[in-house]
Amino acid sequence: MSSNIRIKRICMYCGKEFIAKTTVTKYCSHKCNSRDYKRKIKELKIQASDKDTNKVIPQHIKHPKLNEKEILSIKEVCEFIGMSKSSVYRLIKDEVIKPLKIRNRVFISREELKKMLKF
Repeated sequence: MSSNIRIKRICMYCGKEFIAKTTVTKYCSHKCNSRDYKRKIKELKIQASDKDTNKVIPQHIKHPKLNEKEILSIKEVCEFIGMSKSSVYRLIKDEVIKPLKIRNRVFISREELKKMLKF
């Protein structure tokens, strides 16, 4: 069963005018339909990535009090500068950072971090 309907439409992808045979046709060709579909999928992936990135960025500094503390534990240093524990310990071993040792605990002063990062 074919329809005698002929409607002038503008393609949603390329913007060219075409004659549609149904009232729901949006694209002038299968090629434009495929390209627009791929564009939409790409935008969705980018939005999902941006959403994930926005979730990760605030978690970088979980404790607002880290900015106020003068002496930080290894875990706090990791959160503050975004490094792993092993990297921080490697910096201590290589004498890039001088630690403060109290009994068997290791702390790092904010001044040492500033020297290392050269603020």
